[in-house]
Amino acid sequence: MKKLRRSWLNLDHAVLHSAPPIWQDWLSYPFSLTQYIEHRTGQSVTVQVLSDQYQLVLDDERHLFTRPFQRCRVREVHLCIDNTPVVYARSILPTTSCTGINRDLLQIGNKPLGEVLFKKGKAPILLRQITEIAHIGYGRRSLYQLRGHPILITEFFLPTLLEKIELRK
Repeated sequence: MKKLRRSWLNLDHAVLHSAPPIWQDWLSYPFSLTQYIEHRTGQSVTVQVLSDQYQLVLDDERHLFTRPFQRCRVREVHLCIDNTPVVYARSILPTTSCTGINRDLLQIGNKPLGEVLFKKGKAPILLRQITEIAHIGYGRRSLYQLRGHPILITEFFLPTLLEKIELRK
C-alpha cells in the first residue's frame, strides 16, 4: 500500500503521455466512466457493491480535501460487464458532502455514482491523479465537486476491460 501512496502523479500532458496510448483516453475522460464503458463496449454496466460504510480514510486520501473531516462514507464497487469486473472504484464521501442537496448519495445502492455526479452534465474536477500498479493496472483518482461539496473517486481499470473492448471490434 505504501507504494500506491507514493506513486500518484498529478495528471498533466506529460504524465498522461507517459501512459500507454490505449489507456490515455480512459485516464483523462472527464464525464461518466460508466457511460464511456457502455459506449466503448456496447454493453450495459452493472454495479457490484463490495462495501459501503462509514469509516476512517487513508491519510493520502484525506490530505486531498481542503477541509478536515473525521469520518466519511467509503463505497467500494466493481463496475461489471456480463458479471465480469472491469473497473474497481473506491469513493470517499465526507459526511458533509452527503447532506442537504446531496442527500441522494445516501440512497445510491447499486446504481453508478456517475448517475448522481453527472446528472446535469460535467461535474467540476478539482484534481486528477494517475498511477500504475503492477499486476493491477492503471488507475486514476479524481476530486470532484458535487454541488459545492468534495467527493474523491479512485478507479482502477482492470485488464478485463480491454478484453471487453476487443470483443466488440
